[in-house]
Amino acid sequence: MTELRVPKLNNNDTEYLLVEWLAEDGAGVVKGDPVVVLETSKAAEELMAEAGGVLRRTAETGATCRPGDVIAHISDGSAPPDPGAATDGSAAPPAADDPGAAADGGSGPIVTAPAQALIDEHGVDPARIRALGKKVIKRADVLALLETGTGDARPLPPVQRAVAAAVTRSHQTIPAAFTAVKLDAGPAIARARALGKEVRALIGLPELLVAAVASLHGQFPMCFAEPVAADPLAVRPSTAPNVGVTVDVGNGLYVPVLRDAGRLSVKEIAERLTAYRTKAAQGAFREDDLAGGNIVVTLHTDTAVLLAVPIVFPGQTCALSLCAPQHEFALDPAGNVVKRTTVTLGLAFDHRLVNGREAAMFLNAIRKAITP
Repeated sequence: MTELRVPKLNNNDTEYLLVEWLAEDGAGVVKGDPVVVLETSKAAEELMAEAGGVLRRTAETGATCRPGDVIAHISDGSAPPDPGAATDGSAAPPAADDPGAAADGGSGPIVTAPAQALIDEHGVDPARIRALGKKVIKRADVLALLETGTGDARPLPPVQRAVAAAVTRSHQTIPAAFTAVKLDAGPAIARARALGKEVRALIGLPELLVAAVASLHGQFPMCFAEPVAADPLAVRPSTAPNVGVTVDVGNGLYVPVLRDAGRLSVKEIAERLTAYRTKAAQGAFREDDLAGGNIVVTLHTDTAVLLAVPIVFPGQTCALSLCAPQHEFALDPAGNVVKRTTVTLGLAFDHRLVNGREAAMFLNAIRKAITP
C-alpha cells in the first residue's frame, strides 16, 4: 500500500486547497497518472500517483491540506484501507462544519473553509452562493462575487495577496538601491525585427534583454547569487541563470521563470514567453513555472512609463526593469539634430551584496549585449 502525501508546493503557503479529484474513489490508477488537483495561493498543481493500484481517498474535495497530510492510499486491491480510519498526518474527511459542509446546511454546494470565512465576514447571502451554480465554492469564487457587490472593503485576490506578501517581505528585509541607464534602442529594435523575420517568431526588446542578462551570468555572479537565509551577509552562487520575467495580462501579476536561459536561443526565449502569456490569460500556471528564479526582469510597456523601480525578490540580489520606448531628438557626432528611440534600463539591487559600481557595470554590459 502506498500513501499519497501532500508535498511542499511553495514557501509562501502552509496549507493548500483540494480543488478536484481526477480519479474516482475505488478506481484503478497507473503510476504517473494525475489523480488530484491542489490549489496554492499562486497556482493549481496536479499530484501524480506514485504507484499503480486502487485509489482510496481519505480527504474530500474542498478540504484544506497541509504538507505531509495523507489524502489517499493506493493499494493492490486485496485489502483496501478503511476510508474513515485516522492516520497520523492524514487529512481527515470533512465534518459537517468543515470545508466539505454545504453553504445552506447540507443541500447546497460544498464550501471550503477559506470561502466560508469570507462569506461570514461579509455577510454574503447563501442564495448568491447557490446562484453561482458550482459544486465546490472556493475562496476565489467568493472574492469574484464580492467584486460585483457593494461595500467599501474588498479582500485582495489570491494572486495579489502573494504579490503583497513578496513586496512586504522585500521592503522589510532587503536594503535595496537603484540605478538606471538610457539605451539607444533603435539598433536593438531593428535587430529584433530582423531576427524575428529570420526565425519566424515574435521577438522584441524583452526577448533580447533576457538573452543579454543570461549571457552575463558568469561575468557577474553576484547579480545571480542567493543570499543565505541564516546569514544575510553570505551568498550561495547559482549554477545557471534562471531568469524570471513579469507577466500581467489583467489576471494578476505572475513571474514565470526561464531556467538556464543562457542555453536558450532568442527564438526559444520568445516561444516560452509567448506560452507563459497564454498561461497567464488562462490562469494555468503550475508551481514549477514560477519557482527557481535567481534574477527578475520586470516589463513596463505602457508608453507613459519613463522609469520603474522594481523590488528585489526575497532570495535574490537583483531585479531589472525595462520601460517602454520613448522618442527624442539628440545631436549626432557631427552636431546634426536626429530623432532616436530610447528606453530606460533600471537595476534594483541588494546593497549589502552588490555595490553601485558593479550595478553600473552590469547595466552597461547589458547595453552592449543587446546591441553588439
